[in-house]
Amino acid sequence: MLRLALGGLIALPATGHAPYGQWGVYRKRFLLILTTKVDPPSFALGQRLAEVLAERLPDSRARVSRAPHKARVASLISTGQLDLALMRPDDAAALRRGLPPFADYGPVQLRRLVGLGDFLLVCRADFPARHAWLLARTIAEAIRDLPAPLTPVPTLAQKPDSSVPLHKGARAYFTGEPMPDRELEDGAGHGHEHEAGG
Repeated sequence: MLRLALGGLIALPATGHAPYGQWGVYRKRFLLILTTKVDPPSFALGQRLAEVLAERLPDSRARVSRAPHKARVASLISTGQLDLALMRPDDAAALRRGLPPFADYGPVQLRRLVGLGDFLLVCRADFPARHAWLLARTIAEAIRDLPAPLTPVPTLAQKPDSSVPLHKGARAYFTGEPMPDRELEDGAGHGHEHEAGG
């Protein structure tokens, strides 16, 4: 019975529904990494990333979640239903700017935590700085256990990814600053870059 109940909760991120209030409870107990069915490599990377985080940062209780399509990822991230997603850089940039195919969901104050191979691990700007710092450190220390190279900050040999800024908490880690004692504000703390007028 417990296994069936947990299985039902794990399926929730793919649907975005919140029956009986369990969606919010599940989100508070597990760090969910969102991927998509239409991009299988994202799910494979997400699975390994969740395993590494669950092992090295056990309080996170990290899990991977798989949405049916990219629009669901945009919906869950932009509305604050989920905090983390593995996205292709072009998709992340489009969501941040509110461009097609995500014009209905953005612009979103999107930030990157790390680059992992062909993907960015992204969050909203209001993701707690302490959590961002811990995730950046844990991933950097565990990179040998992940099937993708880490690209936390651009180098002279890389094209700078200015379209998705680095989260302040992650930047603090990569520049050698201590873990923040309190949340660093990064932007207005809302899901959208600009409030719609009218």
